Order: sequence, then structure tokens, then C-alpha cells
Amino acid sequence: MKDSLQETPFRVITLSHHDSPVEVRELFAFDEQQSGAFLNSLRDVFGIQEALLLSTCNRTEIYFQHETDPDQILAFLLRSRGAETEDARWFQCIIDTREAVRHLLRVGAGLESKVLGDFQIINQVKSAYQRTADLEMAGPFLHRLLHTLFFLNKRIVQETSFRSGSASVAWACKELVEDLLTDKKKTIALFGLGETGRSVALNLIENGYNNLIVCNRSKEKAEDLISESVRFVPFNNWQSALPESSLIISALSGQHLQIKPEHLQNPAFSGFRYCLDLGVPRSIDPELESDPGIVLYNIDQIQKRVDEALELRRSAIPKVEEILEQGFTEFVEWARDMQVSPLIQQIKQALETIRREELARFLKKAGPQQAEAAEELSKNMMQRILKTHVVQLKAACRRGDSESLMEGIRTLFQVEEGSYPG
Repeated sequence: MKDSLQETPFRVITLSHHDSPVEVRELFAFDEQQSGAFLNSLRDVFGIQEALLLSTCNRTEIYFQHETDPDQILAFLLRSRGAETEDARWFQCIIDTREAVRHLLRVGAGLESKVLGDFQIINQVKSAYQRTADLEMAGPFLHRLLHTLFFLNKRIVQETSFRSGSASVAWACKELVEDLLTDKKKTIALFGLGETGRSVALNLIENGYNNLIVCNRSKEKAEDLISESVRFVPFNNWQSALPESSLIISALSGQHLQIKPEHLQNPAFSGFRYCLDLGVPRSIDPELESDPGIVLYNIDQIQKRVDEALELRRSAIPKVEEILEQGFTEFVEWARDMQVSPLIQQIKQALETIRREELARFLKKAGPQQAEAAEELSKNMMQRILKTHVVQLKAACRRGDSESLMEGIRTLFQVEEGSYPG
């Protein structure tokens, strides 16, 4: 019998940090509204009824179940984004169903993330799935595959260390801030909104730190962060952010910023100050450590936390891959069972037709009690016959030799392939 999973045309078009620079990924990034519109266009233009669009800062991926050549969809994507034809070189098309399924499982688990084991990716997949479900573009295949992924993710969290520790500088900073500053109302000053600085800011905001000062040369990079709990200070006035701050984070190098002891002098300030220097060269004067009221962490100390977490996560990869393979095998078995599902329904309907015809003849001469007993008896007999055939069919599917059995059953019950007796 043919591989039932391979007969299902499930494909993926992927653009990721592995092969493309950020300026290319930016061009093909989708927000929620754009994602919905693009999925609708796949349905309208190509007749695709089952699709998932995953768009994050590190990847844009289109999963779909359809015979359409992925190159046609890729060309459509390029046109919709006003991109050049040559930009197709940044994309990879996976047309092998098994490989596409495994790819989605690996992406959702965090094995393909820029930050190994990134826990945010599974939430991003869930959001993409919800959007697909809302558009009624998630059929049995995608529903089963995504729920398989969500179940495997829970196993990974519970059974491995793959999500343990801080595997990025930004996340390590967030966890260190949580250790140092239990009062989330205290002022935090953050200098620099590059990739790392911005990630630190977002992590702090998402975790409830509500008295944040951000300082950057360009205010445009801070516009979407500014709120009642996030203030902006222009870089030419950076010193004003320091006197009241309990915690200072510099995501700038010493070539652009030099925070010295005199900048932190404030007789009205009480308690400890904490400084996190992510810059190379250092941007916070090491002399600050001589002040007993100041605790200073440099990039090496923070990176050590990251390295330890990454090593822990790397050591868990074999177990994660084992869990994913178990899930993949179960998904393949489900796909095989789905192949015989129409025939099972045919058998059930054929048996029900026979049962009702025979019962109708019997009931002409039967009383109420006899009718009730005959109804129950005939249903029980039908269920036993059905169960026997279902067990044999599913066992044959797992052996890969169900074709002849299916043909024999169709002949026995006088049903044609694809028909549904009424």
C-alpha cells in the first residue's frame, strides 16, 4: 500500500534567519491583518482550503495542504510584496509531506529558532493556528498536526531541560533584573535600542516593570514603546535618566556612552543600585564597583549565564528529537487510520441499512417489548461486526498491506470506492 502521508500534499514555503538577512525578512513580515488577508487570497486565487501562515521576526512560513506548485505561491507572494523575482533565492520550498511535517514540529519545538529552545515560538504558532481556525482554513490534517505539536511541546517542557535557563543575553538580563529588583515600580534606565536593547525593553515591559526610562539617539525606535509606564529621554540628555534609577542597563558600547561615578551622585537616593553593562568596550566605568552601594555586572558575567543555559539546552536535543519522532510516528499512524475512515463509514452505513430492513420485517409481527429487545440486539450485533472489520483494517494499515483487504470488504458489503450508501 502506498504511504498515506505521502499521498497528502502538505508543503511549506519558508524564509528564515538561517538563510536570509534581516532586511529581507522585514520585507516579508506579516502583521495579523495582513496574515488574514494573505490566507484569504490563497483560498480565492489557488483554491487552497487548508493553510497556516507563521510570521515572526526570524521567519515567514506558509504551510498548505494542496496540489498547487509551491513555486506558483512563492511567485504570488513576491508580487504581493512588490519584491524582485530574484528574491526567491532566499526561500526554501519543501514539497515532501513527511519532511514538511517534521519541519513544523522542529520549528514549533524551538529547534530551528535563533535562540535555541525559544519558548516564544510555540505561542506564535498558536496565534497563527487560531487565525487559521478563525478563517475556517484548518481542516482535519492541520488540526491534528497542530494539536500533536502542542502536546509534544508540553512533554518537552515536562521531560527535558530544553527550555531551562536564559539562552539569550536579552532574556538573561530579564531574569537577572527579576533577581535583583523585586519591586517592579522602581525606576529602570535602559540605554540603546538596538537588537539586544530593544529585546531587553520588551521583556521588561511584558513582565510588568512599569517605570522604565529608555534613552536612544533616534526617538522613532522608541515610539511603539512609549506609554504611561515607559518614558523617553533623548540621548543628548542621557545623564538625566541616572539619578533616580535603581537599575541601569547599557546596551551601548563605550565608544558611545561612558557612565562614571559622578553621574550617579544623588544624596536623595537610598538603597542599592544595580548596573548591567552589555557593551564592548564597556560603557559603565568599572570604578563604580568600589562603591559599596552599587553592584555591577558586565557582559562576560551575563554571557556566562547564557552559555550555561545553552549547554543545558544542547544536552537535551537528543531527548527532544526522540519526543518529536514519537509524535511524528503517532501522526503517521493517525493519517493511515484516516485513509480507511471513509470505508469504515461505508461499512457502518451498509450494516445500518441491512439492520433497518430486517428489523422492519420483524417488527410487523412483534409487540412493544419484542421490538425494544430486537432494536438493542441488532445494534449490538452491528457494533461487533463493525468492530471486527475496523480492527483488521487498522492493523492492515499499520502493516502497509490494507489495499487487498479494503477491496475485499468493498466487495463483501457491495460498496464502491468513494460512495456512501444511504
